[in-house]
Amino acid sequence: MLKKMEIILKPYSSLLFLNNKYIGLLLLLVTFINPSVAISGFFALISTIIFAEFIGLREEYLENGFYLYNSLLVGMGIGFLFAPTPISLFFILVLSIFTFLVSFVLNRIFAVYKIPILSLPFSLVTIVAYLASLKYSHLFSNLINNHLIFDISISSYIDPFFRALGTIFFLPNVIVGMVIFLIILFFSRIMALMALVGFSVGIFIHSIFVTNFYEALNDPYSFNYILVAISLGGVFLLPTLKNYILALIGVVLSVVLVDAMVIFFNYYSLPVFTLPFNIVVMMFVFTLGMIAYKEFNYNIRPTPERSLSYYLSNVFRFSNDIKIALPFSNEWSVYQAFDGEWTHKGKWRYAYDFVIKKDGKTYQNEGLYASDYYCFGESVLSPINGYVVAIRSDLVDNIIGEVDRVNNWGNYIIIKSDTGFFVEISHLMQNSINVKVGDYVYQGQVIAKCGNSGYSPEPHIHIQVQKYAVLGSETLEFVFSEYFIKDELKFNALPKKDEVIKSVIINKAMQMRFNFILDEEYKYEVFKNGKKIDEVSFKVEMNNLGEFYFSDGKNKLFFANFGFFYFYNYIGEKSYLKELFKLAPRIPFVIKAKYVDYLPIYLLENRFKSMLIELLSSFNQLLYKREFSYNLDNLYLYSEFGKVKFGYKGFEEIEFGDIVLKGVK
Repeated sequence: MLKKMEIILKPYSSLLFLNNKYIGLLLLLVTFINPSVAISGFFALISTIIFAEFIGLREEYLENGFYLYNSLLVGMGIGFLFAPTPISLFFILVLSIFTFLVSFVLNRIFAVYKIPILSLPFSLVTIVAYLASLKYSHLFSNLINNHLIFDISISSYIDPFFRALGTIFFLPNVIVGMVIFLIILFFSRIMALMALVGFSVGIFIHSIFVTNFYEALNDPYSFNYILVAISLGGVFLLPTLKNYILALIGVVLSVVLVDAMVIFFNYYSLPVFTLPFNIVVMMFVFTLGMIAYKEFNYNIRPTPERSLSYYLSNVFRFSNDIKIALPFSNEWSVYQAFDGEWTHKGKWRYAYDFVIKKDGKTYQNEGLYASDYYCFGESVLSPINGYVVAIRSDLVDNIIGEVDRVNNWGNYIIIKSDTGFFVEISHLMQNSINVKVGDYVYQGQVIAKCGNSGYSPEPHIHIQVQKYAVLGSETLEFVFSEYFIKDELKFNALPKKDEVIKSVIINKAMQMRFNFILDEEYKYEVFKNGKKIDEVSFKVEMNNLGEFYFSDGKNKLFFANFGFFYFYNYIGEKSYLKELFKLAPRIPFVIKAKYVDYLPIYLLENRFKSMLIELLSSFNQLLYKREFSYNLDNLYLYSEFGKVKFGYKGFEEIEFGDIVLKGVK
């Protein structure tokens, strides 16, 4: 029963790009300011659900709001014009079924191109309904006067904005608009900002075109500006300054589209409704999706703030760049980095050269022979998992002071990663490559030795990521997944020229501590100032996407174990799991480390500060930066929030403030 109620209430909040059953209930109650709209909309919703169940549609399909909110809009649209009567309700029943079928078909077609159907089914079906109703004269005998709805007036300049918001629910009413705006403001300051700015820019541009500000201000279709601004400024695109500009460009386009459609549709006495919003947003989404736009919102979260935080967490914590491991073990120095001063130029700019230095020199004795160089003959490791696609190993290593200008790359190996990019390692020692074309190699596997072949003035390792499997292919930007600079562990970063870096050696014993298995449960006793106050347990569960998380029965803390253990998402309210995310967001499998991590802004306790930072982050990308350190000698991970003690499996103690969670065996 509760599930059914959620399905019924979700479409109301979905009209505001939200997903909250309580807001859905509030909006349902608000619609009763016009009983005809409320009853007709609710009837359309129930009719659609009954039909969907009658044909055997699975319940999870109904959880996708667009199958229902389009029917809801159709019902409210009819109720806005006609009082509920047996005839009008039967008309709504027919249109609801039609809307559901149109929604289902359009979704299947548009999904191929990853385009949302938005409220297009509503717009199309309503056009059909209005055209058909011209022949149904008995319907017009039930026309209602919507100007009698209880309303207030604040200002002739402010009222139109609230009425435009209310019109989204067929309630062009200042009170309704104020309620809707407060709901949006409570859940998302970014959405509220885009609603205000989108409406203002739309009215301003429209007033320039029609040369009448009051005509533009009171345009009945100005709600399209609000919907376009919110959609492009935070829902389908990430809320960033660049996308705010794109959203306003979309608003300007919608101004022209509204006016063009009004002229055309008025000829047939048809309303424009949300067609301009649908067309503009769909064009942007399709175009930007096709070109793999960098700031496209591929993981839409409950609010723009959450979407931005999720995106920034991935950028700062895990990087969106190609990631590879270092091609060596122990300490090496950066000889040449990206855009190097010698050979890393033009389309080969994204490459690194490494050497070994001792006492500031790369060689011993006089450095007259290749064997004098510390890195000569050192093992070269595969930086990725993948297939070997090309090799050459017959070239003689150069005499110091000479270079091979014909075979620039020298002896080399090219590996195709499992994700499709290619890695080339060059200047290898003659006949040292111990794999062949077609072999599958693993990250960290010894594949060759460092040499001095090709255009190489002294022995070194050259590594680059490239587009194609051919020698000399254009290079691609990348980062090294992890490395040490002294005792500081860096993640997804690039060392600078002359920096000495050290490869990371995985501690298998540490790794096993975080090999959590589905349905495992970890129980804790909670103490405050030494006095037991609570008991809690964290259970390992998995969702239908294959994501693992800890659950305390109410809240969810998602984790992964790829190269290191990390938490990456939290769903819920204030809890011990939320504190654990702050205390141990990332755990590398090494003996000792100091490192910096970036936490999602929503983990901040101060709500006002959190809201402010979230809003500012859309203009200047910010995250919650904190330092962490640990040493396996005492098994504690420290930060300013508190500390976590590692047990034989997982977390033995969790301490923050005056609260301590102690594991129960």
